[in-house]
Amino acid sequence: MARTLLDCSGNYDRATLKLLGRAFDAAWEDISNGDKGAAAEYRRTRLALVILALARNGALGEDEMKSAAIKAMKFDETAARNGFRH
Repeated sequence: MARTLLDCSGNYDRATLKLLGRAFDAAWEDISNGDKGAAAEYRRTRLALVILALARNGALGEDEMKSAAIKAMKFDETAARNGFRH
């Protein structure tokens, strides 16, 4: 599902979609924690949405997008553990 979100976002050219996919894969490799099943799918979908939001908000390189996505995911997950929702 997560990769489908990236691949089906028709607003981007082929090169940009490849960049988004590489940033997604690199970020997931860093944050996956060996997740499996529904937990992994949920987190992968959230990561894809973060990557797409970053892409909408401006041109970032692959490494910057990966770093920003990881920070956003960690922030969201820390906030959720502390009872905060946005």
